[in-house]
Amino acid sequence: MNRIGKGVMATVAAAAAAVLLAACGGGDDASLPSAESMCGSMGLQPKVLNGANCGTPERSSVILLNVSTSSGTAVCSGTLITPTKILTAAHCLPGGTRRVLAGLWRGDGTVVGVPASRWAVHPQYQRSTNALLNDAAVIVLQQALPNPTMPLLVSQPSSPGQPIYVAGWGAPGFDLAVGFATLTTVNETSIGYTYSGELSNTCSGDSGGPAYRTVGGQPALIGITSSGTVVDCGKGDGSLFTNAQGPSVINFIRAQAPEAAYL
Repeated sequence: MNRIGKGVMATVAAAAAAVLLAACGGGDDASLPSAESMCGSMGLQPKVLNGANCGTPERSSVILLNVSTSSGTAVCSGTLITPTKILTAAHCLPGGTRRVLAGLWRGDGTVVGVPASRWAVHPQYQRSTNALLNDAAVIVLQQALPNPTMPLLVSQPSSPGQPIYVAGWGAPGFDLAVGFATLTTVNETSIGYTYSGELSNTCSGDSGGPAYRTVGGQPALIGITSSGTVVDCGKGDGSLFTNAQGPSVINFIRAQAPEAAYL
């Protein structure tokens, strides 16, 4: 693989100034929904006319993460599954992680970092030749966030051909964004697709963010943004998400966040 992991390294200054990140555009055989539809899948409004960047991040369950390690500062995304717990990718929290901050936006557009008190990485997390296995982690915050939480979808298994939404704070725009794709790969450990250039794709900084479906008008998480094969996230990128419905990952999440909602 040319690229594993969809987090992004940044200088402390850049990460502080650009604690603003976005989802790139992947999938096949479907039409890209309107910006209103994509942002509306999380109860948000488009930030730019005909764009996919969404405004009012203080109302989103997709959270910007600033991770300080011995190598520098990394930017990732995560999903708030309880008021104090964020589900993200294990590779966003490598050995030597010193501090994790969650972005808390205010209505006036300012943001502060809420520190994590601890985090847990899936005990069977590992890198294979083609994927990151059990790429899941749960972050526990020192204080609750007021943002809405997202439940995990466990009652409706994923299957090839299903349309999904993807969201994150990654490249290229570094704003909260929502995209749309069609699953082509589904197995016990991963779900994903090969980006055709027609729909949407995740990119650097989106690691840990959600792949989700809407059930009764409510977003429900099915995957965690994990890895890709093309450096610039362009056409031909094999985008993979940790299957959050797989038994190993869902048992880990239930153990770490038993109070989370499961549909």
